[in-house]
Amino acid sequence: MTQELTITKGGLLTPRDVVTNATNQARVLMDIVDKTKCYQVISGKKYLQVEAWETIGAFNRVHATTEWINPIIRDGVVVGYDAKVILINQDDMAVGSAIMPCYFTENICKGKEGDAKDKACKSAAQTFATSKAYRMNYSYVAILAGYEPTPAEEMTEHDSTEPNRKEHYCETHKVNFFKKGNMKGYAHTIGNTKEWCNEIGDKPATAPPAESATSATPDGKAGKVEAPQTGEKLTAQMVTSVINKATKMGYTAEQLKTLLFVKFGGGVQTVQDVPRSEVNKLIEAIEKGEEMK
Repeated sequence: MTQELTITKGGLLTPRDVVTNATNQARVLMDIVDKTKCYQVISGKKYLQVEAWETIGAFNRVHATTEWINPIIRDGVVVGYDAKVILINQDDMAVGSAIMPCYFTENICKGKEGDAKDKACKSAAQTFATSKAYRMNYSYVAILAGYEPTPAEEMTEHDSTEPNRKEHYCETHKVNFFKKGNMKGYAHTIGNTKEWCNEIGDKPATAPPAESATSATPDGKAGKVEAPQTGEKLTAQMVTSVINKATKMGYTAEQLKTLLFVKFGGGVQTVQDVPRSEVNKLIEAIEKGEEMK
């Protein structure tokens, strides 16, 4: 079954025609966006990126063109750029426009200097203005397709809930842990269930120190070492999270084994052997890159 898009040239559409046309466009848009993933998930809602807004424009034979880019000056210093974008239809008539700024403090410019920062800022300002112009004309199409009317580019980095795999990220369930209100530590719900997954090390248990023991060091020498504290064992999920963190930090299997010995003694040969009460110590050591030389 094919889906036809209603493209009009001149004339007025009845309200029914407008809804029918927008609904047809929304159906095709959903299919394209789902395949290309040109959206961002923010607070559980989907926001279209500029490519999706340009697709809506193409449905209506409208394209965007930049009219101007001007520097934003504060106290004699350029702090960013404004860009004005105009929407042009097939008859070469302006049917919409928008002005949007981009500042050097925004994510797109971080880590860049000189001409690279200048270029990135100008480009981002045009992208922001393009999305805004299309949004002002065709937000109803996005809404009919089940997306938020605000372009993804207008959402700040603080609003984004795209996974940050460097901090408070659950490798098992591929989502971020969060902490708010009266929560004691970082956690997340598991799917649509009422069960929770807690980030390891949030609330370490206490355990009495164990007696000393004699064991072989990683280089084969004997020595007196402290046996690990007794306590609840790590779950398989916790073990996986620790190993993933070590791998991301660049640890080899031998370096991790050495770190375990230095921190817990010969009684701990693998991550599975680490008591839950001591996992904070291991995580801190991994984040510091101890014993990686």
